[in-house]
Amino acid sequence: MDQMEIHFEFWIVVLAIVLVAVVVRSALRQRRLWQLSGETSLLLRLWGWGIPRRHMLERLAYHDPLTELPNRHGLNQYFKEDFFGAAAGAVFFVDLDRFKSINDTLGHDIGDMLLQEVASRLKEVVGVKGKVFRLGGDEFLIALPKCPLAEAEAVAQHILQELKKYYSIQGNELYITASVGISLTPAHGLDRSALMKAADTALYTAKDSGKNKFSVFDQEMNRQQLRRMSLEKDLRKALARSEFTVVYQPKWDSFLNVAVGLEALLRWKHPEHGLVSPTEFIPIAEETGLIVPITYWMLQEVCSQNRLWHAEGVAAVPVSINMSARMFESGGLYDAVEEALAFSELEAHFLELEITESIAMNNMEETVAQLSRLRLLGVRVSLDDFGTGFSSLGNLDEIPVNTLKIDQVFIRKSRMHSKKAIISNIMAIAGNLNLEVVAEGVETPEQIELLQSLGCRVMQGYYYGRPMPAGELGEWFIANAAVS
Repeated sequence: MDQMEIHFEFWIVVLAIVLVAVVVRSALRQRRLWQLSGETSLLLRLWGWGIPRRHMLERLAYHDPLTELPNRHGLNQYFKEDFFGAAAGAVFFVDLDRFKSINDTLGHDIGDMLLQEVASRLKEVVGVKGKVFRLGGDEFLIALPKCPLAEAEAVAQHILQELKKYYSIQGNELYITASVGISLTPAHGLDRSALMKAADTALYTAKDSGKNKFSVFDQEMNRQQLRRMSLEKDLRKALARSEFTVVYQPKWDSFLNVAVGLEALLRWKHPEHGLVSPTEFIPIAEETGLIVPITYWMLQEVCSQNRLWHAEGVAAVPVSINMSARMFESGGLYDAVEEALAFSELEAHFLELEITESIAMNNMEETVAQLSRLRLLGVRVSLDDFGTGFSSLGNLDEIPVNTLKIDQVFIRKSRMHSKKAIISNIMAIAGNLNLEVVAEGVETPEQIELLQSLGCRVMQGYYYGRPMPAGELGEWFIANAAVS
């Protein structure tokens, strides 16, 4: 036996001992050693079958004990020995959408059973044409050695269709979707690392475009990914470098012809790229958690600016700030709001927090509890983009909000009979629940006339005013006070 084989024997023995110790310790802690987990069962079956030691330890080293699929080590071995022999091949990254919510709500045991079912379906889709691997968590990789582009797209569509069918697990009827990223050899790389990187980049594109989709890598994605990484790096320093600014867009009462509020909007002036679109940097801030310290800063900035306008006699209207789900998850939202109000000496009813329907419905009980405390403080709350999210009308009366904001998608297409009907119904719901309404994205006199005919009086959009820096807003108020 040569030196390399001795080292291999040593490390896989160590790995086996560690795996056995971890699994048995976990079982003892849970007082269910008699009901051994899948991992322990696998170990005992392997020993019980009398498989030669080296074969058994290789299996432990190269396979995932939960799904019995090959793992990352098995992936390396497969690519070296089997994948690159064909003229063309495809690599698929498969990631489950919102799997964390199942773990959080139903527990990890149910989550593990779901992963086993997903692994089984992926193996059925692939068959003998290739290999399925579990990379960890809810991430899987599929390698198909002989797979041109058209076939890869068909396989990806088949994967999406199979995975979104319902799962029956321990009396729970579960539904889950997946996102898939695809890379091809030789077009996107000639080694495992390059193909995995390309497939991972394509996966992010699929997720960003709405999930339950597949995406094939191209060079534009690579450029976007490099830019995203660069922006994330710079975003971490932007707050300390004072690169953020706030602009304000008026909310206008079209009956009284007077401004009745403002919405504060975050802007990032990058030292090299100039103004970076919020649609580009806000998702990065959300994903990294940087949105939390940015929102803390914005609360202080907006409250202080509004208090200054009061002191100077410029305006005395509520200013709204968009809230992230991360702020509710952090548990520090109430304290951050209270601190900003105390620091600025702004009365609470001059601050409004805007939340989306998805935030309201995510962990609804906890969200409602936090919003209720803020309402008791005197802070106003509005439900943004109403009609486009996931809220149930049966829960709307339980969410402590003052205002519904009609999303601009309905305003832009308000000539359509169906959109008019939706706007009319939103107005009726708001009236019955004693809620105020703001229509977003108003740009034309025709839209104003229609909205007024349906009973909507408060509007926001470019017709009344574009987002403006604080320095310009004083002049705007003076000019529009003369008009009113």
